[in-house]
Amino acid sequence: QAAPRSTPFKLTTREPGRRRVPGDFTIAVLPDTQQYTAAHRGGKPEMLVAQIEWVLDNRVRRNIVYLTTEGDISNDGNKYPVQWHRATNAFFRLDDPKRTGLPDGLPWSAVVGNHDTHHGGTILFNAFLGTNHFAGRSYYGGHYGTNNDNHYDLFHAGGQDFIVLALTMGAGSNPKLMRWANVVLRAHAHRQAIVVTHSMLAPAAWPRPAPWTKEGPPIFHALTNNPNLFLMLCGHRHGEGRRQEARGNGQYIHVLLSDYQRYTNGGNGFMRLLEFSPRRQIIRVKTFSPWTGQWTTNPDGYFTLAWPQRRNVPR
Repeated sequence: QAAPRSTPFKLTTREPGRRRVPGDFTIAVLPDTQQYTAAHRGGKPEMLVAQIEWVLDNRVRRNIVYLTTEGDISNDGNKYPVQWHRATNAFFRLDDPKRTGLPDGLPWSAVVGNHDTHHGGTILFNAFLGTNHFAGRSYYGGHYGTNNDNHYDLFHAGGQDFIVLALTMGAGSNPKLMRWANVVLRAHAHRQAIVVTHSMLAPAAWPRPAPWTKEGPPIFHALTNNPNLFLMLCGHRHGEGRRQEARGNGQYIHVLLSDYQRYTNGGNGFMRLLEFSPRRQIIRVKTFSPWTGQWTTNPDGYFTLAWPQRRNVPR
């Protein structure tokens, strides 16, 4: 395995960017957490706890409405249950009505990565993060088949309705699964759609468009005809990258990669914040570590995306 790389970020302890305006809201994104749950490559379980605690402490002030992982919650799948205990020790704090001030806790999604399937599939993933854990929560929309490998969530923020579709790695190679995904997106055509899956892009420095991984195009092309799809998120490949795919009428599908596990201390607690501003029609993307208290200022970790507001959306 490759040796950890030094963190290639320009760092500051002062948060970059303009102040938020009324109506802005935030989605927190936790890329591959496997080095934290495995206590590997300098990573510590406390780094994941720090990420979750920061989200909870800042939920109201930053209007954090949702959190998603990007797969590889664990490093060894079914081999070491302790990795899942470490993961849920952190993530289940999001479910606490008292901490969040929300009856069902903060809406969040657990996404399957390839490491989560090692040594026997998604047995432990579903034992700890299966349908039984999420069923009955107001934001949990449903799942494909009998497990939680592929599922979707629904939430409302900034005066708009959203759907987040979580797909397992390589989902595009399963025609039945892609048919289900399209049915779900079409059934919620009035909702702005985000797809999260483990692998879609390889790293590249902007403005070079990040190249697709082999798993990317099958998922993208299977779902791109849904006009409500505007954002796709992934991890897996070590680094950062993005690309935007034009769909006409000034609309784009933005595809974003973030994965810090091969950097210092298994990622040093870095995570993504997606700050949505309906009034300004932008998404500001920031990269931050609650563990170190540092923000990145490099153009691959701090940038702004156009987010034109949709009109006359059918319900």
